[in-house]
Amino acid sequence: MPDLTRHYAKVCDLPDFGDTRLLNVLRDILPERDPRTHAERKVWEFAQLAMFLSDLGLLDDRSRVLGVGAGDERILFWLANHMGEVVATDIYGEGLFAGREAGGSMLTDPAARAPFPYREERLSARWMDARRLSFPDASFDVVYSLSSLEHFGGGPSIARAAAEIGRVLRPGGVALLCVDHAVRLHPLNRAGVDLAARVASRGRHRREASLRRRVAVEALTAGELQRNVVAASGLELMQPLDLTLSPSSWENVCRLYPDGRQEPASGEFFPHVLVRIDRSVLTSVCVPLRKSG
Repeated sequence: MPDLTRHYAKVCDLPDFGDTRLLNVLRDILPERDPRTHAERKVWEFAQLAMFLSDLGLLDDRSRVLGVGAGDERILFWLANHMGEVVATDIYGEGLFAGREAGGSMLTDPAARAPFPYREERLSARWMDARRLSFPDASFDVVYSLSSLEHFGGGPSIARAAAEIGRVLRPGGVALLCVDHAVRLHPLNRAGVDLAARVASRGRHRREASLRRRVAVEALTAGELQRNVVAASGLELMQPLDLTLSPSSWENVCRLYPDGRQEPASGEFFPHVLVRIDRSVLTSVCVPLRKSG
């Protein structure tokens, strides 16, 4: 397997958007946007995946790739133009994202959701719970998941999904998983404290409690990343995780309120790298994994 040309095991950091290669990849995936001025952690995940696959020589017609919690994100359609087979899985039409990027119509007419022409015969979508993937062992050359694992319902569910990813990956195959990482986790946002607060309040202040619960469940600490993603998958971490952030990434932290309103520190949405939920701060972290063999 070719060597990686850059460090992928890291958090999204604003200086990443000064990298020429990353910018060029984003211009190909999102030609309607200026990636230098529209710096956003979600599109950073797209670029990480595209560059990772390119480094390993997997952007070809021989590779079979599985997207877990894939929704209808445009990276699916981009991959269909560069890889042999792309299988998108999600609980389409159900769950919190059914009304947004995981609508049921993705199962019947994915082309209607495509942002640009793509090789339609290369992409298929299937309803599937990530914790119980209905594929045989060693079915895919590549598995990826972007900003999805953290929504599966806490540590045990994340670990089950990670184990399934490891199971369906062929020996020598690779996985790239991006999840929400708690850069700063306030003690009151920890899962045990959140449960006690909800019991004590007897259901009062539901919106605030919902935000505390969201942080407790969905933002993984460094220890949880190691335990519930890396170790649970049974895969090998290809690089040491770098969880450091540059000072510039902190200059426009976007606060998310209980009603869904977002308030960037600068008043401008971009750059959009760090998100504050309740008392804690989150961003994306990229985890590149490989199956031995």
